[in-house]
Amino acid sequence: MAGDPFSVSRKTWWRIGVPLAAAALLVAQLAWGNGPRREAAAVSRPGECGKGAARQVGEPGVSHDMVIGSYGSDNLPRMKGRPTFKVHLTVSPAPDRSSLTLRTPLAGAVTVQVHAGRGGGLLAGARSLTARIDEQMYDAGQAPPATGTVRVTEDDFLRLVVELPDGAICPGATMADLISMDSGGNDAADLTVVTVILVDRASGLRLEAQSGVV
Repeated sequence: MAGDPFSVSRKTWWRIGVPLAAAALLVAQLAWGNGPRREAAAVSRPGECGKGAARQVGEPGVSHDMVIGSYGSDNLPRMKGRPTFKVHLTVSPAPDRSSLTLRTPLAGAVTVQVHAGRGGGLLAGARSLTARIDEQMYDAGQAPPATGTVRVTEDDFLRLVVELPDGAICPGATMADLISMDSGGNDAADLTVVTVILVDRASGLRLEAQSGVV
């Protein structure tokens, strides 16, 4: 698919390149403006804190309808106040589909898990989160409507953002733990593993994405 910036990610780099790119993009992300409002609902964690290594989502090298573009905190430099951890997603139909149709906002449709690298346990997670249009990823006036039906094609990606609520971070874990890499090197295996599952019941779609090495 000519001009598709995600054509490579559908093969081999979506597990290695995406987490490294997420770390590189974090600095830019910190400077971006207002994001979606914080989730208010009580947190239901998909797993027990400190236990259970991340399960592999899909197969490496197989095309997917959703990828994680970046993830991180928008208040990391201060490391005080309430943390805000966001995951930025790109939805684009795999080669076996011509298009996807979703209804936004995707309220209560998303589960996010953040595991420590190298088979470590759960650091943060929450069910029933909402995916909203990531307006900052679109040119002015080009974002889809915040509420309504969105048709996604290979030439017209859908950019979404999901925010973890404060209570999603496990006791004893910090915001830095969610994005850190072993200071001893640049091994992708040391990065946290972020897993996102999106279920749109209206359209019957189940989309999964993962960054990191499982």
